[in-house]
Amino acid sequence: MKHFSRLLLSLSSCCMLIILDTWLSSLPSLAAQKIVFQYGAFERSLPIADLRKYADTQKPTDALKSFLGYLSPKQEKLLEGALQVKLSLNLGALDQLLDTDLGKETLNIISQAIVFPSNQTNTQDNQDNIKALRSAVVLAASSTDGLGIVTFLEKYPTENIVLDVSKASKFIGMSNVFSSQTPPKDNLSASPIWQLGLQYFQLATKDRRFSGCLFGDSVSAELGNSLGENNFNFGFDGLSTISLVDQLNALIPQNLKCQKVVIAVGGNDAWYQMTDEAFRQKLVEAISLTRKMGTKTIYLVPAFYSTLATSKDPSVSASLDKVTQINNIINQVGAKEHIPVLTDAVAPLYVNNALKDSLSSDGDHLNAEGLNIYRAALFQVLGK
Repeated sequence: MKHFSRLLLSLSSCCMLIILDTWLSSLPSLAAQKIVFQYGAFERSLPIADLRKYADTQKPTDALKSFLGYLSPKQEKLLEGALQVKLSLNLGALDQLLDTDLGKETLNIISQAIVFPSNQTNTQDNQDNIKALRSAVVLAASSTDGLGIVTFLEKYPTENIVLDVSKASKFIGMSNVFSSQTPPKDNLSASPIWQLGLQYFQLATKDRRFSGCLFGDSVSAELGNSLGENNFNFGFDGLSTISLVDQLNALIPQNLKCQKVVIAVGGNDAWYQMTDEAFRQKLVEAISLTRKMGTKTIYLVPAFYSTLATSKDPSVSASLDKVTQINNIINQVGAKEHIPVLTDAVAPLYVNNALKDSLSSDGDHLNAEGLNIYRAALFQVLGK
């Protein structure tokens, strides 16, 4: 059962980061009705319509209640949040990314975890899987909702989508952007998913001019492409000032220009237990790099606090005291660099320097209501 829960929770990364081109020919005009989890001789199926209803209403059907029984309350919250992720992607950039070695490798790894219903050879099965993956993601990304877990499953061109849990473990490991150390460290540079995402950002923004650019961690990434066509969201799960500097160094040669920049980091720096001086140096370096993109105005967002309960679990979050310590440095750097810090704008998210339980999906991230508050705060400075 642990394998099932891990696989289900990894679908968020799977659906967001599968990379496809616009090839849609020679596929049957079917749509998946069920997702089937297969582990050896054991199978458990779930109607995709049940996931759709849960994503839209947060009310599980009887069948889904039985399935959710395998998850802990925390994992259930993670799933609920993952189902809300909907991305509008630049298909031209994705098409180019598919031609890279890493893009092809990613598709190949994912396709091996899907059991395609045919009597063809293994080679033919894998080719059919890749074609089906391409079709599902393109159709989902082109839908009104955008690409998400539910839309991907709904657009998969077979009646059932069967996931081999044992084979999915390779992708689960590939999706992990955190080190296993305690406290963890910024391990993004070694993550294939980070490399894939970075290449997408490079291709999607090469020679582009934006009114505003948002650089942040998973809390910012949750906003997806909801900031408007003139603003671009570079948020990425696990980002700290270390990987932010890496990200900026990779983007600057692409001739990217951002008139306004919002830097929303610090939460992971606190979790990674970065020293005050190391954090200060990296934040100043990141600010210097953004100015090379023609940026006229920079804003800093304080590090995001977790809920009081989550802050006591060092395996998932920093302590509230450490986040406060990091935020003090952000304020100091902002004052020295003459950069405003948007403390008041995000203040409604917190009480006594802790994230409000009512605004969190899992204690460490924002739910839909919390994201609305954060989005509104960004609109105050970036414009809609």
